[in-house]
Amino acid sequence: MRIHVVGIGAVGNFVAFHLRRSLAPRHSVVALHRTETANVVRQLPTGPTVFVERDGTAVPQDGVIHMPYGEPRYRIRRSDFPPTAFMAKDDSSLREALGHIDSLIVTSKAYAVTTILNALKRNLSRDSTVVLLHNGMGVYERIIEDLYPEPSNRPNFVFCVNTHGLYSKAPLHSVHSGVGRIQLGIVPDTFGRDYEASHKAAGRSFESHLSLDNIASSSEKDVSPRYLNLRNTIAALTSAPGLRASWEPLHDVLIAMRSKVVINSFVNPVSALLQCRNGDTLKSLYGSTVADRVCREAEHIFQLQYEKEAEEQKQQAGKGIRLRPFPRQLLAGALRSDIERVVERTKNNYSSMYLDIKLRRPTEIDFINGYLIAIAKQHRYRPLTNLSLSHLIKMRMAIPLAPAA
Repeated sequence: MRIHVVGIGAVGNFVAFHLRRSLAPRHSVVALHRTETANVVRQLPTGPTVFVERDGTAVPQDGVIHMPYGEPRYRIRRSDFPPTAFMAKDDSSLREALGHIDSLIVTSKAYAVTTILNALKRNLSRDSTVVLLHNGMGVYERIIEDLYPEPSNRPNFVFCVNTHGLYSKAPLHSVHSGVGRIQLGIVPDTFGRDYEASHKAAGRSFESHLSLDNIASSSEKDVSPRYLNLRNTIAALTSAPGLRASWEPLHDVLIAMRSKVVINSFVNPVSALLQCRNGDTLKSLYGSTVADRVCREAEHIFQLQYEKEAEEQKQQAGKGIRLRPFPRQLLAGALRSDIERVVERTKNNYSSMYLDIKLRRPTEIDFINGYLIAIAKQHRYRPLTNLSLSHLIKMRMAIPLAPAA
């Protein structure tokens, strides 16, 4: 087995570290870098060793293979428009060196995912598995629209929710500041195989679970590499103790993704605009009011989305279909409690958007608040608080920060 990880920041380095630590030596873990980043890695005094630090102790891990893939850099435009990517010329030598990618874990910023997959598209096929381990939502829809409009050509995709606290101390050195977990949900197969068959068969039983044999049975003869690669990827991630990853029904993962995007829709832009730690965002009545409004708008957006999907299901399956109730986790009160919990747990941390603004990097605002705004627009609803936060972040990006006194 050969697993590629692209986007070797704090999260990518953390994933590569634990995969290499848990997999047998016969399996390869390959870290993919932009060409200029690969040159930096070659010059590191510690060489290709990756580090994960926890409670002040840095643990080294050798054996990760580092390779360039030629993805272009991003140019920050000092305006309220998204960053523009300059597409690099196709480098056939790099493409041939990479070969076919069976399993790709993408841990980059949300705005870079489509560009990265476009650069690697010739190394991917419908037999590949692509794990999307990024912040925000709406990326998958762009990938399908821009790169894989034809269902029969699509790789298997896996959605993720990551709650580990991580930041980069140096190249190939991640600090694990808070233990969380990773939830994995597999997008339905375009060829009809039911990956969640055993879970659905168990119904409401507390014993219901997902089985790798629903992906590819160990007794299946001549199993397609499409399903073998997916099974191996899920098995590798869930077998690495340090990742604390679990494969869960896609419905549950989508709820967790929506909940996280609402948390980030408050914490990220507010901490970035005020240039403060996460814990400071709720210290005043004004911060609490903004959080309340973000949650109320999000609940209304998700209700509109739920009603539309329910109506579509009724039309397809008939009026007798039994629909799931609207998830309690997406009610405004539950979302507000989630924000309080995360703010308290990460009160001494700086959000990723805080650092993006401080370092003049593009932000993921279009895939956080922007995702909620896009869904609301489909239903002719204007979420004024989310719109204001999104506009303020784009205004902030266009104005250089004042130098520290």
